[in-house]
This record gives sequence, C-alpha cells and structure tokens, in this order.
Amino acid sequence: MKKNLIFAYSFIGQIGLTTAIPLVFFGLLGRWLDRKYFPGHNYLFFAGLILATVIVYFSIKLLVTKALKEFERINKG
Repeated sequence: MKKNLIFAYSFIGQIGLTTAIPLVFFGLLGRWLDRKYFPGHNYLFFAGLILATVIVYFSIKLLVTKALKEFERINKG
C-alpha cells in the first residue's frame, strides 16, 4: 500500500512538471519574441503554447506508458 501511495505522488509530480515546464518556457519565449519582432501582437506566444501542448501530449503519453509498466511491476512483487 505504501509503495502504491509513493508511486502515485511521484507520478502526479512528474505530470505536473512535464506540463508546467514546456508551457512556461515556450509561452515566455513566444512572448519575448513577440515583443521584439511583433509589438502589439501575440502570434508567437500562441504558437509557443501550441508547440508546448504538442510536446506535453507526447511526453505525458510516454510517461503514462512507463508508469503503467512500473505499476504492474510493483503490484506483482
């Protein structure tokens, strides 16, 4: 039971970081590039968020696949 709880908290933390880091990084990068090259517009900001969303999707898909295998391993042993 304790292993499952630790595993769950670890997984939640991984998903949080996997989501937050790309969204913040690409959002801020797009905002900075917009201010430099397209003042008054948000083209690159939204492009950065879309790119980050795609990255997050595939990262979480990979994370869930690995987590399911690990969860099965924990519950068998």
